[in-house]
Amino acid sequence: MRMKILYSIAFSIILISIKVTQVSAQQRKTYTSLSEVWQDVKHSNTSFKNAAIQNDLAILTNKTALGNVLNPRIPLAMTMIDNTRLQNNFIPAEIFGGPAGTFREVTFGQQYNALLSLQPQFDIFNLSAISQIKSAKINQQLTESQNLLNELNLHESVNATYWNIISLKNQKEVLTKNIAIATQIKTIVNDRYKEGIIRKQDVNEAEVNLITLQDKLQQLEYNISLQENVLSLFLENKWKPEVIEDLNNYVMDNAPIPASGKVYYNNATLQSKMLHQDIKVLRHQYYPTLSFTSSLNWQNLSNDFFFANNSSGIHYNFIGLKVGWDLPTVQRLSSIKSKQYQLETLANNELHIKNETESKNTQLATEYEKAQKQWSNFKAISDLKEDTYQKNLNQYNENILPLDRLLTSQNDMLYSQLNVVVALANIAYAKYRIIIQNQY
Repeated sequence: MRMKILYSIAFSIILISIKVTQVSAQQRKTYTSLSEVWQDVKHSNTSFKNAAIQNDLAILTNKTALGNVLNPRIPLAMTMIDNTRLQNNFIPAEIFGGPAGTFREVTFGQQYNALLSLQPQFDIFNLSAISQIKSAKINQQLTESQNLLNELNLHESVNATYWNIISLKNQKEVLTKNIAIATQIKTIVNDRYKEGIIRKQDVNEAEVNLITLQDKLQQLEYNISLQENVLSLFLENKWKPEVIEDLNNYVMDNAPIPASGKVYYNNATLQSKMLHQDIKVLRHQYYPTLSFTSSLNWQNLSNDFFFANNSSGIHYNFIGLKVGWDLPTVQRLSSIKSKQYQLETLANNELHIKNETESKNTQLATEYEKAQKQWSNFKAISDLKEDTYQKNLNQYNENILPLDRLLTSQNDMLYSQLNVVVALANIAYAKYRIIIQNQY
């Protein structure tokens, strides 16, 4: 039993060692802008590789549709038959000089029969296959549109994660400065306590204030690590990203070009076109098809064995035209009607997505403007809270203000500064949402 426990512990240590080695081996890479991150995401993320495969499949489908217009085919068949017992027939004996009215038993045929048959054929006119060409082209456009839609969603996710990290790092800087302030306050309180000026409760409150801020800093560091792991996953864990862009670059930043993204609407339009073309393909299946057909045959007959020296060969061929016409079936009629209902649904969705896209573009501009106004207000509040804290600190040093008022003013200053950071990050995030939308 002890040996099993030791083996388990040893195995766990090995796994942990491997994991630590993998983490330490992961290279760190510094990024100073969202565009730098996005370029590496485009070269690393698996979704782009999958998108390339989907495009290749769509191109193959298009080429296949072109080839199916003629639909060339050459069925090849070879048979080798051993007639172990040939059929006996009775024919009038007078053919062989026998008396009239009598019959003679005669065996016809060859025991060994080998046949090679080649039947080249192709379609001359097939309206349904011709319609498939346009269907394949629309499918290729739809695939490209869907890939763009997936890329847009990925780009927005990277955008959100990137600015989360920037925001958290700037919040960390604010907290670090306030921890230094809280440490300074605690030192002042300890000195006064040693002088017997204040009570032990004040020392405790100063200590609680410092511990609370340190805990917030630790939580921020955990959140930064989690967000960096998310960003690293977008890069397929090839690098450990380190983003260091300065948020102050976005103070009162110029508004970007109004959002004009139409990728969702274009995708909905292509879906309707695709379904409309599918209905055409089904309807065109009711039209007759004209095909060229032929048959080339080589036959070898023998009573000794297959392909014997004294065997006889027979060759026969034909060429011609073939008209085929599949009459409507209940299943096909039902399929067409079902797709017509789906087309009506897609038309409604298309109109809805058009309105939704216009609304979203307007909303993006509003969110950017809102973030600008909010930052301006939060910055004014932060300046006032900082001024209040400085005055309260002076009053506390003069023994005019109690400690709880000082700690309250410091926390008010802290939260107002954090609000400024978050609002500034929201400006950058909202700006790049518009920029990203306009790229698709």
